[in-house]
Amino acid sequence: MGKFLTRYKNKTFVKERLELDGQAYEHCTFEECLLVLEKGETELRDCIFNHCRIVLLGQALQIAKILQNFTGGKPLKVLDFAEPGIFGKKPFTAEHAEIAEEKMSKGKT
Repeated sequence: MGKFLTRYKNKTFVKERLELDGQAYEHCTFEECLLVLEKGETELRDCIFNHCRIVLLGQALQIAKILQNFTGGKPLKVLDFAEPGIFGKKPFTAEHAEIAEEKMSKGKT
């Protein structure tokens, strides 16, 4: 990804329409926002989303359509990430996913 036009840190957004492409957000909170994503050229690190909606356009919409083929209408279960640790401080590995999947199949959480 290229450089971001704007970087936000520790900011709270309330009831705003935000174009995510070209922006970076770190430790931000989004409350009842409409988030628009077209190219996926954004960075979201340690952010909190409460009652937000997302609109996918262009490339982001095409990727979502492809992912629907894998989910069969169910929520997507991510088993591994290309960038370990991107969704939190602890890396999430395929081994962790297998353990979680096994617990879910047995009715445990």
